[in-house]
Amino acid sequence: MKNTKTIAFILLALSWLLAVALRGLAIPVMARFEMGDPVVGFMSASAMAAIFLGVGTFVALMRNTQVVTFADEVIEELNKVTWPEKDETVNFTVVVVGVTLFIAAALGLYDYVWAEVTQMVLYTAS
Repeated sequence: MKNTKTIAFILLALSWLLAVALRGLAIPVMARFEMGDPVVGFMSASAMAAIFLGVGTFVALMRNTQVVTFADEVIEELNKVTWPEKDETVNFTVVVVGVTLFIAAALGLYDYVWAEVTQMVLYTAS
C-alpha cells in the first residue's frame, strides 16, 4: 500500500465533515426542543460529541482493511487517468458555455414566439 498518507488525509477529511455535520444538526434539534447546549470544561457538549464521533469514525475507517484497500485501489486507478491539459479544458469549457447560451437563447425565442401567438389566438376580440 503506497498511498497511506493520502488515504489517512482523505479519511480524516471525511471524519471532519461528519463531525461538522453532526454539530450543525445538533444545534437546531436542541433549539427545537428548547434545550441548551451545556458547556463541559472549555467547550460545548455538542462540539465535544462531534469531536468524539469524528475521531471514532476516523479510527474505525483506518482500521477497516476493506475501506483502506478500496481507497488505495481508487487512488491507483485515478493515477492511470489521462487528464486534459489546461488549454483543452479552457477550450471545452468555452464550447460548453457557448452551446448552453445558444440553446438558452433558442428556447427563449421559441417561448416568446409561442407566447405572442397564444396572445393573438386566445385574446382577440370577436
